[in-house]
Amino acid sequence: MIEDGYEKNYARLALDLPKADFGARALELGFSPAQDGVKIAFLGREYRLDPTGVTAVDGLPSSSNHRSLLIHYLFSPGRGGPGETFLTLSQLPGHIRGRQDPAADFTHDPILRAYGDDYPGFRKAAIKLGGEELPAAQDGWRVWVFLVLPQVKIKLGYCPADEEFPTEVWTRFDNLALSYLGFECLAFLQGALSRALADLKEG
Repeated sequence: MIEDGYEKNYARLALDLPKADFGARALELGFSPAQDGVKIAFLGREYRLDPTGVTAVDGLPSSSNHRSLLIHYLFSPGRGGPGETFLTLSQLPGHIRGRQDPAADFTHDPILRAYGDDYPGFRKAAIKLGGEELPAAQDGWRVWVFLVLPQVKIKLGYCPADEEFPTEVWTRFDNLALSYLGFECLAFLQGALSRALADLKEG
């Protein structure tokens, strides 16, 4: 099963946690110091990372992909983020020409299925996840910025359906995001944000 594979990947990554310098990582990457480890807010929940693993502070089950992403971020070599400009994954420095963008449009499907043209509902969810709404554009796009990790931002555009076009969604990463997480991790991060927003759908 796919989920079993994700859990095995997390277990493999967690083997490196005893080697982490949690104090230094907290200073460099925006974690909160905690006894024998660190804490971090991620997509509406708080997580603890220590030599034994990654756990949600609320004690409830959590996605193995979320836990894996946090380990990747913990060991990130990135510096100086978040960046000031926003790009698609295929526009980020180092992207291989001709390589399929791993953050394909299907990662937006959870938002589209949950909200369709219900922008007020989407807006409530975005606020709950700490999103910042930018001034509305004249072309109808509503744009939000999410500080998904202390040094990584995602800009998300949402255009409700009208008589001619269906609802559309796009995402962009800050231009330094790739120094903190690799291409595949950023694709998972985009999907994780979409699912977190969808899970907050009321009714």
